[in-house]
Amino acid sequence: MLTIYGSRQRFCDGISRRNFLKIGALGLGGLTLPQLLQAEAQAGIRRSHKAVIMIFLPGGPSHQDIFDLKMDAPSEIRGEFKPISTAVPGIQICEHLPLLAKMMDKLVLIRSMVGAEDRHDA
Repeated sequence: MLTIYGSRQRFCDGISRRNFLKIGALGLGGLTLPQLLQAEAQAGIRRSHKAVIMIFLPGGPSHQDIFDLKMDAPSEIRGEFKPISTAVPGIQICEHLPLLAKMMDKLVLIRSMVGAEDRHDA
């Protein structure tokens, strides 16, 4: 599986058989893309949004301070920022992001992210 973190190998270390097969499979998938798109068009499949913008902020503020404020938690656990309502009923985010709160109906808030490695920046 390709990872967002990239390979542990440097460029001059060569390429493993597994990585070679991954790259080859991606290339093979690219060769069949025109036929797939043509079949989709002929089937009359309704187009839907297929774009994703991932906001990845390594070193940025923690999710507990922005998206998961836990206002019902004791004062020594919860953050110092106040929640504000968003365009989506029931979802509140940090008071410092009012413009993001206005367009929250166009975003997806994922609160169940699990990384494959023991890293805390996933």
